[in-house]
Amino acid sequence: MTQTLASTQSAAHWCGGVFVGAIVAQLLSAALWSHQGGTHIVWFPGAVLLGALLATPRRMWPALMGAALMGLVVTGVSFGLPLADTALVVSPAVLLTPVAAWLLQRVPSRVPPLEDFTRLYIFAAVAVITLPAVCATLIEHASRYTSFRGSILSDWPNIALAHALGYVLYVPVWVSVRSPDAAVRHEPRLPTEFYLLMVVSIALLGVIWYGYGNHAELVPVLCLAPAPIIIAAIIRAQMTGSSIAVFVIVIMAGHLSIGGHGPFMAATPQQTTLALQLWTLTAALSALTLGVVVEQRFASRRALSHAHDELREMTGRLIATQEQERARLARDLHDDINQRLAAASIGLSSLRRRVAPAIQAEVNHIQHQVIALSEDVRQLSHELHPSCLHHAGLRDSLEALCHTSRRPRAPHVVFIADRAIDVLSADIALCFYRVTQEALTNALRHADASQVTIKASVTSGLASLWIFDDGKGIDPEILPSTGPGIGLISMNERAKLLGGSFELRTAPGKGVDLCLRIPLETS
Repeated sequence: MTQTLASTQSAAHWCGGVFVGAIVAQLLSAALWSHQGGTHIVWFPGAVLLGALLATPRRMWPALMGAALMGLVVTGVSFGLPLADTALVVSPAVLLTPVAAWLLQRVPSRVPPLEDFTRLYIFAAVAVITLPAVCATLIEHASRYTSFRGSILSDWPNIALAHALGYVLYVPVWVSVRSPDAAVRHEPRLPTEFYLLMVVSIALLGVIWYGYGNHAELVPVLCLAPAPIIIAAIIRAQMTGSSIAVFVIVIMAGHLSIGGHGPFMAATPQQTTLALQLWTLTAALSALTLGVVVEQRFASRRALSHAHDELREMTGRLIATQEQERARLARDLHDDINQRLAAASIGLSSLRRRVAPAIQAEVNHIQHQVIALSEDVRQLSHELHPSCLHHAGLRDSLEALCHTSRRPRAPHVVFIADRAIDVLSADIALCFYRVTQEALTNALRHADASQVTIKASVTSGLASLWIFDDGKGIDPEILPSTGPGIGLISMNERAKLLGGSFELRTAPGKGVDLCLRIPLETS
């Protein structure tokens, strides 16, 4: 019962929208109607009906067709036109539009409609060529039995092009606004400066057309003058912007032509309207083609951004899992292996007192080896899971890490930091610790450095870590070909996960400088 009521309300809303939309579309089309010979520049009601049919289930189509027919008849009667004549000339478009909608819905596609050239070509063939041509043929025949021919309606080319322009200007905008994959739904709101620039550009175009439109030698240039405006509208506002820009330019050109100005002036009003229609159709189809390219570009960019987000999320999970596994291994080493080694050392001590004096020295040597192994296991456990971060704080943990790196032939480590870094969150503290740990490991193994300087600080809203050595450095020309190592990749990913940045500067013979910056608010 509830679903039936909701379906009825939805149908009523759609019918009301189509009824009002047909009236508004007819009034907008009439605003560009030339009284001389009844020539129409564009006719929108059929496009409004087609857009509604493409967005609704087929069971609602008869009601929508009736709403569109009623809206057109009401508008015609309000202008003093005969009811029967009005219904006769608008019926072909109302009756044939569902056929076009059915054909367009039957087109298979694996990508969104705004990004598919095949669907664009089929839309042009069905809604821009076939449907207007058939409707114009039927309307022209029907007009012979009405009082509209020669006064309200013109010849077949004018009627067909007016219908075609309505479909090509309106339907892509409707699909773009409703499609969840449209770029216009994902891009940020356009700044006011862009709208002002478009208004000024179109106004300047009107001034140029008004002043130089009657110069025959300039007509080719003047016809191409709107191209930068339309291209800018496509790039910034996609298909919606391009269609609106073309329509505004058509309105301006139509009023200029009625006043005897502009590059589309011809010998008769019919020829002037035909020239304007052909130019508009060419510009609109070109804009649609470029719009598909722009939609594909934005879709590729969104897909790439989505892939980057997924990769970053996966990297975060991988690092978190790695830390959990390191903590488990550290506990096993400390609580199990190290305890066994301690028990073995106690057993060797007891054994040394019971064996002959001749082999006590050998047992004592084995006991020292076990103690050294236990110490190495303890150190490995601390490296795997720095529990000191939770107990001693980041500054003392980093200082202890610098001391443990002082091995024979190891570089001198200078550590500079204050207690302000102890207030950093656990995630940032762990990131700083791991980056420092990896940087010291690289310096010990590869840099041949005599000194490594580590500096950690916290300023207003930013936590920074600098690590630089005076080693042999890395050749920047070799780095892109060989690719960064796992350690550098890990540093970079840890910084990105916290919303920060990682910078590497190096040159042969001039050491390596690492800089890690993490905004405190983001983290």
